[in-house]
Amino acid sequence: MRIFRSLIVLIIVLAVGLAGCRGTRTAKAPVVDPELVNLSKQEAFDKAEALFEEKRYVRSRTFYQYVNENFPNDPLGRRSLLRIADTYFKQGSDVNLVESQYKYRDFINRYPGSESADYAMLQIANVSYKQMERPDRDQTKTREAVTKFQEMLAAFPKSSHREEAETRLRKANDRLAKHEHLVARFYLKRRSYEAAVLRLNTIVDRFPDYEERDGTFYDLGTALNALGRKGEARLYFERVVAEFPDSEFARKAKQKLEQKAV
Repeated sequence: MRIFRSLIVLIIVLAVGLAGCRGTRTAKAPVVDPELVNLSKQEAFDKAEALFEEKRYVRSRTFYQYVNENFPNDPLGRRSLLRIADTYFKQGSDVNLVESQYKYRDFINRYPGSESADYAMLQIANVSYKQMERPDRDQTKTREAVTKFQEMLAAFPKSSHREEAETRLRKANDRLAKHEHLVARFYLKRRSYEAAVLRLNTIVDRFPDYEERDGTFYDLGTALNALGRKGEARLYFERVVAEFPDSEFARKAKQKLEQKAV
């Protein structure tokens, strides 16, 4: 009888012990990618670069992260953080673009004196640039891109990336000007000439490099003429003819002037 009781107690103790082990089991150790185990930091970085060139961005990020996390103060570790941002940027979805912008900012915060800080700032601006809407849509991201390109150029006036920043800044400003122009033409159709003049003058004053400046001058002349401001209207029609002789608007402006419509 005593032996039987002892067996029961032993079984209970073992059961409780096993349950306790299951309840206190720690999380599994992270699985190390077998490809990384025997690679040096240079070999891991080179592997990441090769994968990046093959556009295998998710896979390349594994190797970049390994280098950055294990050698954060090494030049390769710093470059890896920047390349992690590049992988997200290249993937291009809205979520990945936001993540890339965060990583570029992280790079600047960690390594503000890096020779690649100008590139990181450029890419922050490029994220907003890629998110810009069409001219007839909301222009919040376009204005954001303009601001960020301006900040980059102000911070790094001698950057090797200056030409790209200036080119995209012009295109972003052109998008804003086109938006204003579309609104102005809407007012012209509605015969809200005062409102159209205000929008068109904004383009003339703020966007001197706008690619549709000929159309802006013609529309401004049209709106001013409709308001009875014929002298001012004539000046703008004459500017179209003189400054844009090959434009389709030059022909229309000539007809206005020849018909003495102004």
